[in-house]
This record gives sequence, C-alpha cells and structure tokens, in this order.
Amino acid sequence: MSKEINDAPKPVFQLPEERWEYILAKLHQNQKVISTELSAELGVSDDTIRRDLHRLAEDGLIKKVHGGAIPRSAHPLEYRDRLQYAVAEKQVLAKKAQKLFQNGQILLIDGGTTNMELVRQMPDMLEVTVFTNSLPIALELSAHPQAEVIFLGGKIFKSSQVAVGPEVIKSLESFRADWCLLGVCSIHPELGLSVPDREEALVKQKMVETALHTVALATHDKLNTADHYRVCAYNQLDYLLTDDRADDDLLMPYRGKGVEIC
Repeated sequence: MSKEINDAPKPVFQLPEERWEYILAKLHQNQKVISTELSAELGVSDDTIRRDLHRLAEDGLIKKVHGGAIPRSAHPLEYRDRLQYAVAEKQVLAKKAQKLFQNGQILLIDGGTTNMELVRQMPDMLEVTVFTNSLPIALELSAHPQAEVIFLGGKIFKSSQVAVGPEVIKSLESFRADWCLLGVCSIHPELGLSVPDREEALVKQKMVETALHTVALATHDKLNTADHYRVCAYNQLDYLLTDDRADDDLLMPYRGKGVEIC
C-alpha cells in the first residue's frame, strides 16, 4: 500500500492563478523559492515556472533572481504614513546607533523614518556636524542645541522627502563624513542594499563612497528583500543595526561577511 501511495502522481496545477498562489505562499514561508523545486512540486515545466515568475515580478509581487525569486520590499507608503509604522522597532535601532557617535564627528544622515527617530534621540550635549538630504531631518535637527546642520539641496523626491539629483551628488564630493547612516528600503546578503528609485540609489551610492564608515538601519521586515536599483554590496557596510525580531535564523546569512551586526 505504501508503495502505491509513494508512486502516486503529484497534483498538477493547471490554472496559473493556482500556481501563483502556491508560489507566493511558499515565498512568504521560506523567504525564497527555487525554480527547479517549484517545477517538481507543481508538476509543470521549467519554462512554465519561468513565465509564472516573470508575471509575478511584472506585477511587483516578487523579485526575480538567478534560479528563482525572493520577496520584493513592500510598496513604500507616503513618508507621513511610515512615521507611524514599526515605531518601537525604530526606537530600538536609534538607541543602538547613539553608541557610535562622538563629539567633533561629521555625520551624513540619509532620509527615512528610522533616521528621523535617530535624530530625535540624539543627546543635547552631542557636538556634531550633520549633513543630510532629508527635509524633515534637517528641520528636526535645527532645534538641536549643539548640532551644526547642513542641508544638501536638490530636487525633492516627494514620497521620501529627500533631495536627489546632481546637485546633491556634487555637494557630497566636498567633505568626508565619519559616519554614513543609511535608511534602508531593502537589504539582502547576496544582492546588497537596494531601493525602488534610480535617483535615490545614485545619491545613496555617493553617500557610501563619501563616508569612512557606513551603517545600515534596517527593521527586520527589510531583511531578505530586494528592489530595482542597487545601492551597494552588503559587505560594504561596517554595521547592520536591526531590531529584536530578527532572530538567529534570519540573520545567519548575514554573518561572517565582515559586517558587525547589532
């Protein structure tokens, strides 16, 4: 009897919608899918799986990679909406970052709501110079008693409230920062850091180049995701700061690559 059960044919998912639902469910569970495994599990050809993954990628539901797919980062909300999301996790990251700073340093602070929490927690007695392309962060720091604030102006990318474009990139060539604090849309141990907008990616690339040390602040939901435009390789970071919901299994692929994880 057991032989008959083991030899029974695997179910074939004829309808594309059935396969897509299966693929997305497995991706949610495992954080990746392998094309050859999907072909065997669904009882369809490799070409069919390639077409399925292409369709899901076109719809913005997955990120295709060699041999399979990984999750795409969540579609970004407007800046004001993101301020209310994962507040406790962002507070944890911001507190960790404070330990890196010393009086007299130059900080290059990228946009993002996690970095906003970082500057809100910055001690009043910390004497630093801050360069930022974020309008909200520049305004927040304008009330700091000891920080000198320099806004890197350019075209405003409205959904993120940051300045982008050649003016920002040119300004980044005029100084050397001790720390670059990167806001993270997506981070992956093999694919690196990525964002959905090309102009943002170009500015972030220059920020990494400008700084002596680079820190990525990423809540756990940003891990193992990717987007369209690459910022830098993962091992170009000096620190990865994440929250307590990133367990050992989730962080395992990020270890042993020369990046300190806190």
